[in-house]
Amino acid sequence: MDILLAILISLAPLALAILGVGIVLRPPQSELTRNCLLWSFVLIGLFGVLSTGFHAYYTRVKAEAVSSTRRAIRYKLAGFVNEGLQLSNRCANESEPAPVAEANQWAERTEAFLCTNLDESYVARFRNSSGLLPLTANSISSIPHKDLWGGLYLRLARLNEFLEELSK
Repeated sequence: MDILLAILISLAPLALAILGVGIVLRPPQSELTRNCLLWSFVLIGLFGVLSTGFHAYYTRVKAEAVSSTRRAIRYKLAGFVNEGLQLSNRCANESEPAPVAEANQWAERTEAFLCTNLDESYVARFRNSSGLLPLTANSISSIPHKDLWGGLYLRLARLNEFLEELSK
């Protein structure tokens, strides 16, 4: 649609230029011809103005739709961050079993959302800890709890990166 609008907008000045050259090379002899040329100039100019206005409107509406979509994605990612933080906090309670099943379900739902609403590259980054500083919870002594906390930490760091990228 953008290419079509750009072509239409560029046709009006081109048509006016062609008519102008034609008038210079062969001036109209009759009153009828002069009136037809005058109305041609008016209509082509009007078309150029209207198509330019429509293009500006279309571009603004398109930008608002993209912004709205990005806002909805950020809102949902923030929900996944909050849910992940709750799971991470539960890892500190060593008197309860580590919430491994819930964490796996959370990760699966998050990956499905990323794949559907962004693309596979976000899923790959969500699963990958490259470039992130490893951090361990020294206050957690249980290995299953500590490992789960570490995995959640890395995934939450990625989700926060995604939120930052989508905010720009």
